[in-house]
Amino acid sequence: MKIKIKPVVVMIADIEFSFTPSVSDHNNYMNEMMPNNKVAPMHQYLSRTVEPEKKDELVELLNTVPGLVSELFAEVSTASKGGIKVTLKN
Repeated sequence: MKIKIKPVVVMIADIEFSFTPSVSDHNNYMNEMMPNNKVAPMHQYLSRTVEPEKKDELVELLNTVPGLVSELFAEVSTASKGGIKVTLKN
């Protein structure tokens, strides 16, 4: 089965952002996350995967809007799976 990864497009304050996370980006996020350091890896994941020409604009929003990092990370991370669901089968 071949799965085509599509960019994740979100609107933040009437600005469109496109993210293209890869397996490597997600693995880096997981490897960087520590019990006392959860927000910085999410911030890095988002700034690494956003379209380069919008990176500065995104970083400014992430650095000024409380809670945006975690909310946006959840949206991008979930959408990047392309609708694939994991279920337990007994």
